[in-house]
Amino acid sequence: MADPGHRRIEIGLVLQGGGALGAYEWGAVTALIDRIEAARSEGHAVALRGVTGVSIGAITAACLVGSTSLADARRRLSGLWADLTLHVPPLTPPAVARDLALFGLPGFYGPRADVWDILAWTALYDTRPLLGTLNRHVDFEALNGSRTAFVVTAVDVETGRLTRFRNAAGACPPVRDAGSCRAEDRAVTIGPEHVLASGSLAPQFPWTIIDGRRYWDGGLVDNTPLGDAIDALSADPATERLLVVMNLYPLRANRPANMGQVLDRVHELSFGNRLRQDRAAAERVNGMLRTIDALAALAEAEGRPLPPALGAQVERFARLKLVDILDIDFQDHGPPGEAGFDDENGLRDFSARTVERRRAAGYALAEARLGPVFSGAPSDTAFRSRLMSE
Repeated sequence: MADPGHRRIEIGLVLQGGGALGAYEWGAVTALIDRIEAARSEGHAVALRGVTGVSIGAITAACLVGSTSLADARRRLSGLWADLTLHVPPLTPPAVARDLALFGLPGFYGPRADVWDILAWTALYDTRPLLGTLNRHVDFEALNGSRTAFVVTAVDVETGRLTRFRNAAGACPPVRDAGSCRAEDRAVTIGPEHVLASGSLAPQFPWTIIDGRRYWDGGLVDNTPLGDAIDALSADPATERLLVVMNLYPLRANRPANMGQVLDRVHELSFGNRLRQDRAAAERVNGMLRTIDALAALAEAEGRPLPPALGAQVERFARLKLVDILDIDFQDHGPPGEAGFDDENGLRDFSARTVERRRAAGYALAEARLGPVFSGAPSDTAFRSRLMSE
């Protein structure tokens, strides 16, 4: 670890999709902003190097990177969620409030008017209101010019290919032969349509057309885009590298009691962090990293330097071992001792009461996780050479 008197910290942030659960991310990102500001005021060099997101996480990422300062980002996020919050009468029963968004959410989506053409529908709602909301709360000029890598994902409806929309900082490094840069690694001028594409979850929302291609929500393929956030971090050995991963979907939940709860549970299991679920896969990846490291060291000891291209690949994979991964799992925000805590309000409750509760819970949980990291104290939530939490 660097000298605690003057630390250099780089942060990669990964924001999941999850509908109304994104209010947790709003609170957690606000806590991260506060921690970065406090660390900088104490003379530490803290840089937000990359932010990746999908669906509601892509919207939050756009507000964060599409701002002129951390204070501006805090203001933009608050304004965004003011537009995404559904205000209901004070005495509305919670069971009713959680489902009112089915009738539309001003600033996000609304019911379709062309009921005469219902047999030809490919989506249930009209998401054009979100374009206006994004234009109000995201500074796209700042986002495209930011030194923070911004990457959001969407899936091509017809080819099934996961597509990454990147700003200039999130694209591959300049090379002599531009053709050697894969199409998905090149920068685009990010606009509201790219963020909307990442949140176009079928069948509720229609696909988004960009350059003649149709895109759905990237979470259909990968709801936790880790790799691009890791790639945004440098290889400077004197720098602490921190990957902050938001896990919105619960692994554990109460047994569904009706069809609505069954559908919610299927959604949770489909979109949860697959790395968190597949412990065996994570252990295999860790074993691969250890093997690569051992083989590279053996070749060097025998005086056989690796070819430049192979050496670059080994260095890239070795960087995974040098990243502290801070897993902010929102299932951990429940009452003490309730390991199976389940947020019964679900993915579509945008009511003011639930949004505020989730924002506050997200802030408190992130503050508890981030505190030891920024104070330099030992933490059992930050760990090395691991790709998932226990």
